Amino acid sequence: MAKKSVHLPLELITEILLRLPVKTVLCCKCVCKSWLSLISDPDFGTSHFQLAASQPTHRLVSLKNYCFPLKTLSIDFDASLNDDSSYSSLLSLRFLHLRSFCEIVGSCRGFLLLTCDKDFYIWNPSTGVIKHIPVSVSPITMASNDNLYGFGYDPSIDDYLIVLGSFKHTNDPADSSIDLAIFSLRANQWKQIQSASHFPYWTIANAWLLLNEVIHWFCYNYETSRYAIIAFDFKETRMSEIALPDEFIFSVRNSFSINFDLSELGGLISAYNVENYRIEIWVMQEYKVHSSWTKTLNFSFHPALDFSPLCFTNCGDIVGTVRGGGLVKFNDKGQLLERHSYSNFCFKRSQMVVYRESLLSLPSGTGQALDDS
Repeated sequence: MAKKSVHLPLELITEILLRLPVKTVLCCKCVCKSWLSLISDPDFGTSHFQLAASQPTHRLVSLKNYCFPLKTLSIDFDASLNDDSSYSSLLSLRFLHLRSFCEIVGSCRGFLLLTCDKDFYIWNPSTGVIKHIPVSVSPITMASNDNLYGFGYDPSIDDYLIVLGSFKHTNDPADSSIDLAIFSLRANQWKQIQSASHFPYWTIANAWLLLNEVIHWFCYNYETSRYAIIAFDFKETRMSEIALPDEFIFSVRNSFSINFDLSELGGLISAYNVENYRIEIWVMQEYKVHSSWTKTLNFSFHPALDFSPLCFTNCGDIVGTVRGGGLVKFNDKGQLLERHSYSNFCFKRSQMVVYRESLLSLPSGTGQALDDS
């Protein structure tokens, strides 16, 4: 008896594919030429990204230096840390040079911003799309080790933007300044922003936080002698200061801790401080409303862990690094849920970032897909 073939309308196939995870969709490109063409269409990637906005797949990626090719480990931190399927096989970065030392300095819409040999690379680890951006053509000169980095997206012009800042500190804080430049991916060029001749700040932590098309850094204000947040609005191309809660500043100032920074909790800005095996997390419930700062978490952990938070799961659990290079997961009551070590990986805050898997491509003509297999 002959088998009957079933032909589905292209519209129905498209709707099915749009609802599949990124990894599954990429495998579907091998089914036939028509599926390859459909999935490779930038409009499909945009529709897939928008449809998944209600339940996006976020992962934690760690970069391993001092090996060639450089590799990354991608971890689904919403799944069990002890589930082998929660982390992917190592992804190589063959597009980078031998003996290159790289850092992850940005994450936006599935793209990672890497610095390597004083150049930038925008990379989608899901699709392999990569764009090399030389910093040597920037209108400002990078300081040796005191720079400010930011990476974001402006939906009004469908453009990815990199902000680069170079601090100029003096003995007199009143004379401190910063030079700022922005790289537009669509224009494929750097543009200097008017330098801030009065910028009495010093960034003191590794984290940057991108929320609502604004990038945030934890900093110290020389003039007020207070810790604060500086925010850069990509649309308005200007800096502003966001005050931290007084109790949080008092806690940091009167401790010997160097483990404090910014994070994101449920789409909101949060600030944490870890000292004496205790963690405190404050959340700004309403953006730029100082009175909305609320202490949401406060618990102790075992001294042997030496815990440092990284991110929050969809359920509100906290994932972070521990002594020895592994990861742990706590619930909001401070109970240790899981602990897992990953062979040959030593996790560092500056080498880890949360990113959202996506099929997005860069604006037409601005990037190329490379084979990292």
